[in-house]
Amino acid sequence: MSILLAEKILLDKFKLEPFHNLYLLNNIEPKNFYNGGTCSDKTLSYLSGARKNNLEAYLHTARIGGLNIHRLIRLEINNQRYFADVGNGWPSIQLYPAFKNVNYKAYGMVFRTEINDDVITVYHTKCGIEKKQMEIYIKKQSEQEIYTDISNRYSGSIVYPFSKNLRFSMIVGQRFMFIRGNTLEIYNTNKYQEIPNININRLKDVIFENFNYDIEQFI
Repeated sequence: MSILLAEKILLDKFKLEPFHNLYLLNNIEPKNFYNGGTCSDKTLSYLSGARKNNLEAYLHTARIGGLNIHRLIRLEINNQRYFADVGNGWPSIQLYPAFKNVNYKAYGMVFRTEINDDVITVYHTKCGIEKKQMEIYIKKQSEQEIYTDISNRYSGSIVYPFSKNLRFSMIVGQRFMFIRGNTLEIYNTNKYQEIPNININRLKDVIFENFNYDIEQFI
């Protein structure tokens, strides 16, 4: 039951709180983490929701490109360890167990894991191409250190893959939608659609029209 609850919270976060880099692009300090954001903002939101529902949840960090720059949640459920990757720009809507490999489909994509030497390697397939997404070290980590890293995430020298180009993604109905740069990508079970050259100068309208989400509240 706790696994179902943890995954329900995860799915709700992908539907209600967008992944985006608008704070970073506009040099805005987030006032809260319920309007989405990058992995840190979304992970803090999930952490709050999980603990309010009496789930045993903790901050955790994964490696992307060899760097400890991705935040996610470690869950302890029925004496077993899981990870919730709510801060992913892609719809990783199921938990990753620390004790077995998983392979599942979502919105026409595939997410799978391989576990070796206490490391979970996550692979992501879209449009028929698989790429290694991240490495999750299974052992417990210091939450205080992660909180410190989160508070300093925009003041350091880290260059994120999305540091300069727009990112905005959500699950909308039965589709997963992702703006990358000036292209809107639309994924569902049987079809992929791409809409190029969206009007960034009308970004608030474009997002409201396609995502039914109002960014006026924080931008």
